[in-house]
Formats: sequence, structure tokens, C-alpha cells
Amino acid sequence: MRALALALAGFCAFAPACARQGSTTPPRELTVLAHSALMGEADEIIAALASGEVDRVAARMTPRLRERLPALTLQRSSRDLAQRYGQPAGILEERLQREGALLWYSGLIVHERPGPRGRVVQTPVLYQFALTPTRQLERLLVREHWFIDELTAPAQAYVPVTRLHVPAQGEWTVAQGGPTRELNAHHGSTSQRFAYDLVLMVDGRFRRRGTKDNDGYHAYGQLLRAPAAGEVIRVVDGVPDNEPGVRGEAGGNGLVIDHGFGEVSSLWHARPGSLRVKVGDHVEAGQVVAEVGNSGRSTGAHIHLHLSHPHAGGEGDAELALPAPFVDVTVDAQARDRVLPIKGQRIESRARLGD
Repeated sequence: MRALALALAGFCAFAPACARQGSTTPPRELTVLAHSALMGEADEIIAALASGEVDRVAARMTPRLRERLPALTLQRSSRDLAQRYGQPAGILEERLQREGALLWYSGLIVHERPGPRGRVVQTPVLYQFALTPTRQLERLLVREHWFIDELTAPAQAYVPVTRLHVPAQGEWTVAQGGPTRELNAHHGSTSQRFAYDLVLMVDGRFRRRGTKDNDGYHAYGQLLRAPAAGEVIRVVDGVPDNEPGVRGEAGGNGLVIDHGFGEVSSLWHARPGSLRVKVGDHVEAGQVVAEVGNSGRSTGAHIHLHLSHPHAGGEGDAELALPAPFVDVTVDAQARDRVLPIKGQRIESRARLGD
């Protein structure tokens, strides 16, 4: 896979992003939309980038983005987009996400170009951009994506569409997370290989001195927030908290959110009685959905988060774990636009997300 790095704050040339695990031909016949049903600007930006009429895109940019995205680079990358992937044939899927003052559009656009022996080669290309309240273009990303049903385990090269945020306020420590068994106790799981366990540390401790109950954990009762916009497709509540140090079973209380594009996130170990959503609810990024607890397969209050593809491998097979980079985050006090943090690192959201 290659990235047309119309990067999150700028735009640069094509660069390798990950190794492809399948052809650009989709596994089934596609149904696409001719025009965006969510945002009129999407049709204009996609058409302008694909046709080389980049002045129309530049006219929408904020001064900050225009400074980081020179006109010549924009023109060159637009030309490369058409040469590599052909022209847009339609929108396979699209979603909106509010992040503070910015409104993010994510659209998976099918491009078509002539292939060998007269066949048509179809390639999914992700167009992702953010608009200000005055509808100016503030952030921009365009890159080749996947027909997600082609993915097989392990999917370590996959780059998700979903813009995941740290699911709580304040600075949290990654207790489990990373690409190896040494860094991540979830590594051997098909569905949770890239999962995180996050704990709240104060003065180097995750529990107050002299306490013996769940209230003694700094994380216990903290507000658990949706990492991204989507629809709640599963809720579990009423599972009692464990006694500290005694491990329970399964996920305990929590929820699963469908973010679209074949990507769902799961949040587990919540406090019993704290779930604030029900199946079918739409949630926004940063919305409070529960409180941190110590239910399920847990020995102490913490957040469990993982991203997965729920229909991978065919009917009856386990969901497929997907890498889950956080966006707009600090890692050990260093600002990062997108990162996969690892065990021992301290992370905190830089986004201002409302309830």
C-alpha cells in the first residue's frame, strides 16, 4: 500500500505505507454512491484533487495549511493520484466525526484505471479532511486503503480509517500495548492482538497507599469516553466488580462501537451500573459512555480498548484484531499526530472533545 501523503497537516509525495495483503480487485461487486450524502464539499475536494484542478482546493485552505502545503507539491501529488489509481468511480462509504471545532470527513472512494487484458482495476482510496466552522480546509489526508475483507491475521500493516482518541481525560500509562509478546499480553489473541490496557498513575502508583478496595485505584470511577464517533452495537452492564487482586472472567461491563469501514472498538472492565448508552445510540468522539471499573478479566481498575474487524475470515470465525493508533496525542509529553504507543509510555489526548 502507498500513501499519497496529503498528510494530516500538509501534503508530500507518495511514500510506502504498508505491504499489500491482496489485489486491488475487490472480493465482490461493489455498490458505490455517485455523490456524497453527508457533505457537499467532499464532492468538490475529491473531484478537484483527482482532476488536477487544485486551485479549488487551495482556495479552501486555512493559512496554516496553505503554508505547509505548497502549490507545486499539491499539483504534483494530484497528478500522481490520477496516474496511479485512475479516476474516482464512486463513494464506497463515508462518515463524519466532530472533534472540537473541527468537522472531519472520511470517505472511501473507489478509483478505477485500465488493467491488463482489458479488465478494470479498482483501488480504494481514503480521502480524509477537516473543516473549520467557517468551512475552511484545515487538515488533509489522501492515501490508498484496503478492501478490508481481504485482510488476514496478523494485520500489522493495516492503517485504520477511524480516528481514535485516548478514551479518557488526563495522562494515562500504557500497562499493556505494543507489537510484541513482551510488550503486550494480548499479543497471542486473534481478536485483541493490538489491544491496550491503560492505568492511571499518581506519583508512580496506580493505587492509593493503605487502601484495599476498588475505590483505592486512581482509575476507578474515572469517566470512560468514546474513542471515536459511531453506533453502539453491544452493551454489557451489571457484572459485579472484582475484589482487588482477584481476576474475573471475560470483559465484564463495557460496550462495542461500530465506526464504519469494517472497524469496531471495544471498551471493557467498566464499573457496574455506569453505562450511559444503549444499543443503537450514536456517540461522538469524547462522549462519556461509562466509568472505569474492575469487572471481568481484571485484577485492578483500568481501561481495556481494542479495535477489530468483526466479520473477518468468514462466518463463524473470530473477529480480526486491527492496529489502533491514537491521533492528536502526547506520548511522554511529546506531541504526535498519530502513534501506536507501547507499554510503559504515558499518553494524553491533545484534542478538546466535548461531552
